[in-house]
Amino acid sequence: MLRSDPRPSRRRLAVIPAWNEALCIARVVAELETLTDPLDVLVVDDGSTDDTARVARTAGAAVLRLPYNCGIGATVQAGIAWGLERDYRAMVRLDGDGQHDPSAVAALVAPIEAGEADFVLGSRYLERDGYQSTWARRLGSRWFSWLLRIVAGLRITDPTSGCWAGNARALAVLRAEYSSDYPEVDSLVRLQRAGCRIAERPVRMRPRGEGESSIDAIGAIYYMLKVTIALLIGRVDRAQGDPGAASDGTER
Repeated sequence: MLRSDPRPSRRRLAVIPAWNEALCIARVVAELETLTDPLDVLVVDDGSTDDTARVARTAGAAVLRLPYNCGIGATVQAGIAWGLERDYRAMVRLDGDGQHDPSAVAALVAPIEAGEADFVLGSRYLERDGYQSTWARRLGSRWFSWLLRIVAGLRITDPTSGCWAGNARALAVLRAEYSSDYPEVDSLVRLQRAGCRIAERPVRMRPRGEGESSIDAIGAIYYMLKVTIALLIGRVDRAQGDPGAASDGTER
């Protein structure tokens, strides 16, 4: 079920993927409404078995309900497609569990509206303020930071953040190409190869207040292995398809 105006009432859209977040989602929506320059809010309910959709709708968000649990990638991609179809020119992605502080929206959107970047990633590690995540996720983030430098020449401190803002150019790339699961690192490579300008800004993250994370320590290790293999295979495929590509990914 979907409650929305067919045209945006504000210039920007917050896309919030949510799976069984009935205990948190109302607070997230309410915090977004208190911003000095608030956004329209879309909650994409990824086949929740609780009251996530009802609570989000009551809180004032538009709600897009997926028919079953599709995974984080498909959920975010559905939200991006929904927003682009309604002519939103900038979108912010925040988690439905409240870990991403909505006060970061202004810092994420500013470089986009100034024409300085197409995609801005929120990093908890630039200023190391707030919740720094579990040891397994910190290890994964450091590994992917190194891998992105090798594979794509990107210098990113928090590649698994999931808190970001993008303009229409970047959003069109993600609408067309977005991994079905664990999409954060892969999407940075896709954006970079599409010529999008990527920036980072410091954000403050918070510990989860309610519910449980979908990724535990074992899941984090699986995540590292799966994404690493995918990136390396993609690098090999790209090199084979482009005989003029140098080993560092630059063109000769």
